[in-house]
Amino acid sequence: MTQTLSRKLLFLLALGAGASVANLYYAQPLLAMIANTFNAQTSVGWVASATLVGYTLGIVFILPLGDIVDRRKLTVLLTSVLVISTLVCAFSNSLMLLAFASLFVGFGAIITQILVPLAADLSMPEQRSHSVGVVFSGILAGILLARTISGAIGQSLGWRPMFVFASIVALILGIVLRASLPKVKPKTTQPYSELLKSMFSLLIKHRQLRIACAIQACLFAIFNAFWSTLALLLAKPPFEQGAAIAGAFGILGLVGVLAANMSGRMTTRYGVQKILLSGLIFCAIAYGIFMISPTMAGLIVGVVLLDFGLSIANVSNQSMILGLDAQASSRINTIYVSTIFIGGSIGAAAASILWVQSGWLAVCGFGFVVALLALAIHHFGRVKEDN
Repeated sequence: MTQTLSRKLLFLLALGAGASVANLYYAQPLLAMIANTFNAQTSVGWVASATLVGYTLGIVFILPLGDIVDRRKLTVLLTSVLVISTLVCAFSNSLMLLAFASLFVGFGAIITQILVPLAADLSMPEQRSHSVGVVFSGILAGILLARTISGAIGQSLGWRPMFVFASIVALILGIVLRASLPKVKPKTTQPYSELLKSMFSLLIKHRQLRIACAIQACLFAIFNAFWSTLALLLAKPPFEQGAAIAGAFGILGLVGVLAANMSGRMTTRYGVQKILLSGLIFCAIAYGIFMISPTMAGLIVGVVLLDFGLSIANVSNQSMILGLDAQASSRINTIYVSTIFIGGSIGAAAASILWVQSGWLAVCGFGFVVALLALAIHHFGRVKEDN
């Protein structure tokens, strides 16, 4: 690593990425409590959907600015957005206002995707993979701890104090990042409009990028379908569990952190496509278990397989696409991340509708079919590649 990226700074980037991405998941274990507050059992899922939509919009329209502005200033500005929007969530007097504020929570959470390429840019070439891996582990840990912390605070104090806590964390994060992040010169003087246009050209040019985006969008759709309805499922008989248990399921996501650390070595040994295929199969099996065994044991086994499969598939896809064009890696990452979060938004919205209309089995059927679709995209993509 260069002197610019010390171990301390690398740890801070990982911590910042984890603390930022956590904002996307704080609400999930609290949905049943929020629904009771506003008497909105049929529409509470839109809170989770709005957060992901905001994140997707931020990825598409704000993240490319990282190539033409000082990323430290951009990061501090976005932490301010997080501070304000989470406070609005805490004091919302209607579900509509809460969903609207959640849109901006997602918008501010793109700090995560600014810090990942920053770690790569500050590293020596031979240390780049390690640095990105450390930050990615921080992201997974943030996702893991977000649900657990949120569930615990929600169960003991209520859902509103949880959002106050999130606002305080964002304020501290903004102060620390402003004091610690170095100034990094923009990569290009290309106009903003040209940056956006170039992303469409990259998507058309690289077939592997299109396939990776389609596959990971499917996986993120079923990932969010599960997590956006889990708290609602656990609140009903025969489970009748509160937010703390829903949040405790996040601890099982530790397997995703381990998978991310393992997948780099596994990809080198067995190849990207084999590891990617394994991840897809694990996700399909997870939803099969959710369908045939709607028990606490079935949920536990299924979520372990789902997190493991999603993590190794994501690392495999990213390791493949980031090698397509070294001069456009940030924009390629923007395309990839925005696409998968569009998939996640669709998955959360679809699950909310299916939950209201037909219940848990319909959500599971949706997840299983979409997992099979991802397998089909992978299979036919490889067949065409081989030919």
